[in-house]
Amino acid sequence: MSATTAADVTAWSQALDALEADLAETNLLLDGSLDEVAPLVLRRATAWRVPQGLGPMPTELSERATAVLTKQRETAGRLARALSATKVRTRILDARPDRARPVYLDAEG
Repeated sequence: MSATTAADVTAWSQALDALEADLAETNLLLDGSLDEVAPLVLRRATAWRVPQGLGPMPTELSERATAVLTKQRETAGRLARALSATKVRTRILDARPDRARPVYLDAEG
């Protein structure tokens, strides 16, 4: 097994920093209106890609990584609830018989 270098710790720390920043931003968005934010948050959350070339995680960062994973799971639960609420609201609105239909008028001919 190879020894952990300062560069390994730095690279992993930066990767964890990015994950934490994404989680903070996602949770701020989720604190807003669910109707407006849920699709944006879901797109943002699924856009993340695994950083390349990190190698094994340094042992000294395992506690921090576990904390990030716990926060990710909590945020994933919030995302699921937001998406479910949006779907329910959409079904309710789609089921209304008196729902206004868009009308377009070409006034310039």
